[in-house]
Amino acid sequence: MNKWKKIAVLCVGLILPLNGLQAAPEKDPVPTQLDGDVITYISKTGVMTAQGGVRLTQGTAVLTGDIGEYNTKTKDAVVTGNVKVVKEGSTLTAAEVRAYDEMKRLVATGQALLVHKDGSTAAGPYMEYLPDKKYAKITGGSRLTNKDAVVTSAVSEAFFQEDRATADGNVHIVSEARKLDAVSDHAVYYGINGKNGKADLIGNVRAVQDGNVLTGNHVVIYLDDSAMDTEGRSKLVITPKKSTSAPAKGAN
Repeated sequence: MNKWKKIAVLCVGLILPLNGLQAAPEKDPVPTQLDGDVITYISKTGVMTAQGGVRLTQGTAVLTGDIGEYNTKTKDAVVTGNVKVVKEGSTLTAAEVRAYDEMKRLVATGQALLVHKDGSTAAGPYMEYLPDKKYAKITGGSRLTNKDAVVTSAVSEAFFQEDRATADGNVHIVSEARKLDAVSDHAVYYGINGKNGKADLIGNVRAVQDGNVLTGNHVVIYLDDSAMDTEGRSKLVITPKKSTSAPAKGAN
């Protein structure tokens, strides 16, 4: 067992024997750098551990925390305690993050919060995030936000590149800007980047907008136009607006 302080730089590659055959060119390995106050390396297992001010850098991704472990053979890592990952302009924080395949797949647990570069967020107790594909799945209670609305549900999937999200189980959409409060069993929300918003709600839908109540099994809400479409049997209750005109002079 060997110990270092402060820094360890790894460039892990594969050396193939040349037996008269020309091997196909390998993709260059992603340079990996591990920093910490104390670093321990076990050569037999290829596992490095770091404590204190841990910082793991792989390509353009940076993962920081209190305690970290990196496997030079599998290229997997786990960091715990005040964890923060910055990649592709987005930031993920959590109590623990496990990184796989050179940080192409991140699994965050413990108050996971993803802040996308456009300002929208995804949060929950358990999150799987694929930075390169700009995709996140949240289970155990999800909260998605953008400048226009907040969507909570039991489970959700955010497709940032496609500008949409799906939500399942106790779906609740609140938009103060649109004076909207809606619930359903399932929802597909378009416009998570804050533009061209539309919510496709299915199952036990109840939508309240500006005092009017619409119920049904399938309701589509166009957030920009404050309009609603329904399929199947539905019911709309319109709340009359109160008159604000002053009483005539001399009235008793």
